[in-house]
Amino acid sequence: MRILLDEKPCDIQASSIGEAIAAAADAAERAGRLVVEVRVDGAMFSEDDLQASTRLAEMAEEVQMLTTTLEELLRDTFLQAAEALAEADTVQRVAAEALQQGKTAEGMQSLMSALETWAGIKDAVVQGLSLAEISLDEVVFEDVRLPDAITKLQDRLEKLKDAMVSKDISATCDCLLYDLPEATRDWRVILAGLADRFDAACNPNS
Repeated sequence: MRILLDEKPCDIQASSIGEAIAAAADAAERAGRLVVEVRVDGAMFSEDDLQASTRLAEMAEEVQMLTTTLEELLRDTFLQAAEALAEADTVQRVAAEALQQGKTAEGMQSLMSALETWAGIKDAVVQGLSLAEISLDEVVFEDVRLPDAITKLQDRLEKLKDAMVSKDISATCDCLLYDLPEATRDWRVILAGLADRFDAACNPNS
């Protein structure tokens, strides 16, 4: 079995795909890197594949893995979260406009999409900082504290949920057009700050 780590052959002996992945992941970790992509015989190895013992026990012609540093991974995570935030901000406004025009089904669909995006953004930040072993309390940019941003977001989402449950279109639109944009501004500051912080860590001499 041919085993490649960042396109370089590894002197690793393995009798299964699982053994190859584990051994290469250990080698990457010793070098201060993390495996972010696995390909088996050219095909992407999914999360489900990684959890399937029968699949891991199989043999292959080639197992290829790509790695990155923790700093690069987190920088990219926060940049992607910032892009998702910009999209959520747009979708929120689209949802409000649709609701104001009486297009309830269309508006609610956009609203649910925005809420899913918000949940993903929050999870990405919390999990990323946990991976970096950074306390939420340590994250402050431009006088915006992450714990406060999380609390304010939760409060606004609860208010939005109550308006939705009571089918109060006016209150729902107010949340989308006025309350959530305030949270968006805070989170934009947080995500930009985190991305810059880890970008600097990726390029300490620049």
